[in-house]
Amino acid sequence: MRFTIRAGTNSSGIADPVMLRALGLPHGGVISVGKTHTRVSGGDTNGPTDLLLDGQTMRNAEVRPGSSIDVKRVILPVAQVVRFNEHSLEARVLARALQGAPVTAGDTVSIDAAYFDGDNDVELTVTAVEPDIGVVGSTTRFAIGSGPGETAPRTERAQSASGQPGAARPAAGGQAAVVEQEHPSTADALLAGLDNEVELVTGWFSLLATAQDLATSWKLPAVAGMLLEGPNGCGKSELVREAAKRAGTQVTEVDISRVFKPEKLLDRLSSAVNAPKGPRVIFVDRLETLTGDDALSTFRTQFVAVLRWFLEEVASKPQVVCVLGVDSVADLHKSLAKSPLLPRVVSIPPPDLDRRQRLFEAAFSRVPGSDDIDVHRLATLSSGYSGADVLAAVVHASSMVTGNDEELTTEIALEALESTTPSLGSVPMGEITGFGFEKVANLTDVKQRLTEAVIWPMTQPERYERLGIEPPKGIMLYGPPGTGKTFVVKALAHEAGSAFFAVKGAELLDKYVGESERAVRTVFSRARDAAPSIIFFDEFDALAPVRGNSSSSVSDQVVAALLTEIDGVSDRGQVSVIAATNRLDLIDGALLRAGRFETHIKLDLPVKSARLALLNITDVNLADDVDREELAAQTDGLSFADLTGVLREAALATLRRDETATEVGWSDLEAALALFDDRRGPSADERGDH
Repeated sequence: MRFTIRAGTNSSGIADPVMLRALGLPHGGVISVGKTHTRVSGGDTNGPTDLLLDGQTMRNAEVRPGSSIDVKRVILPVAQVVRFNEHSLEARVLARALQGAPVTAGDTVSIDAAYFDGDNDVELTVTAVEPDIGVVGSTTRFAIGSGPGETAPRTERAQSASGQPGAARPAAGGQAAVVEQEHPSTADALLAGLDNEVELVTGWFSLLATAQDLATSWKLPAVAGMLLEGPNGCGKSELVREAAKRAGTQVTEVDISRVFKPEKLLDRLSSAVNAPKGPRVIFVDRLETLTGDDALSTFRTQFVAVLRWFLEEVASKPQVVCVLGVDSVADLHKSLAKSPLLPRVVSIPPPDLDRRQRLFEAAFSRVPGSDDIDVHRLATLSSGYSGADVLAAVVHASSMVTGNDEELTTEIALEALESTTPSLGSVPMGEITGFGFEKVANLTDVKQRLTEAVIWPMTQPERYERLGIEPPKGIMLYGPPGTGKTFVVKALAHEAGSAFFAVKGAELLDKYVGESERAVRTVFSRARDAAPSIIFFDEFDALAPVRGNSSSSVSDQVVAALLTEIDGVSDRGQVSVIAATNRLDLIDGALLRAGRFETHIKLDLPVKSARLALLNITDVNLADDVDREELAAQTDGLSFADLTGVLREAALATLRRDETATEVGWSDLEAALALFDDRRGPSADERGDH
């Protein structure tokens, strides 16, 4: 779960009690934060996702106020030995001062002077912990120096499959063994980026399906469990198993792939519910095949009745919880989707760019000769592929080189990928633009700022992490018509390798209640599915005018929907949002503040050097008698679109005179420029306007 670090004064972390409960720590406990571990308890915070840490804990964690950090619940063993740098304190003093405190190699700990009748507190550096990390208990011993049990540096510490630090195994002769980094499993890859979902489900399992039976002792309302939605092959079963593992309970999966009659479903669910007593999670996946609107079965009503009985049975049994997996809750029968016994819906999106890249890395990790494969390129070209599709592509690529002594290359992997049909092929890909910044005349500063705001967060996020900041959520391009706002964003999408979703402001407005807001949510949903992607709202002033100024409430509702999406109630992932307008003053101010469309970039009418740059890269073949410098000088006050229109008009005039012409001469350009000036009418100076 992600928290924002805030400065506190308590040696233990302070977090919102509700968030701690979701984290699986209703009464507080130990968490991993940054590069250390600390105790945390519930308390008052300014925001629900704030985590208050004192200065020493922040230094140990190597974080600073304002940082957004993934925080995980951990269960630590009692430390056998804790080693410090040079000091003269007695072991009993250390035991009293640090009792119950988590310690990590490299931490600095403070011993209050009250524990040893001194004048000043003493700061000690933890040089090693045996095992790797732990909590100081009554049996913990203390020593000075690194000793034979010295752990590896924190940045090199081995990680277990669950993500918790694992102990280094001492080798013969007292040397610390070098623990080889194990290749990630496909389950790990499928769960990449789903930390919040895993922690949320873990909290539910800890509440409802453990020996503590907290739900009964707290007298909570009876519930059966939750709905878990997401496309097939995107990690639902892996998430359930990982959450159950963390909560310390077991999983019973009910296979309904061969269930065709209600009696068969009843038998399987009855067997799962009436299994020997003990904490457990019952997982039933792909329910839409039985109860959805598109289900082929003639027994849909009976299946729904059996499932409603199943929910009531689970709700009546302590220490038992169920998870119903479905492709989309919208496909589920309403009596189940709206059941009060299933009060929570957790959504798993299709694998985004990062998850697909990790899947390719995991799948290729044990294939000989695959070290040089460009997995990032494969991930970029596999939008719409589920985890199962990625694995199928890897198997196909491996089969293509088996037996013929060929080396597995990126090109072979791409060929295998192209021949694999994505099961999520309905995921819209938007527009993939075919030109980059080389086609954008001048606008050097604009291109640099867009690179910093869009491309770097996708390709080099460490640039922002080093400074403890987050990239801008939204970018607003503004300026007169025809100055290249849409064109430069299309080029940006090509440079970033992103899908491009262009939306005209008026296209989303609908007179029917709720339709416009639904259209906004759909655009963001499609962009998330095709990530990395760019959403570009053109004519944004028509879509999001100042609230209260419109005769219709539709615009106000659209603004509210945009605020919800841009604020990121759920992480948008690698989705950049850019808008363009000719009238910045007409846009609702709530959308222009920091945290929304906070980066404002003006594209004014091009100066002479910019117009000359366009003439130098235009596809229009200009004759030798055309003086580009002179043409750039004569087109003062024209936008890029105007100048492109002049070139097009001159080329058409050339073709009308000579159908075989291949070059546009100076005379046709002068005529086109004069015609364009006539269409524009007199300038303000010529009219006498002041």
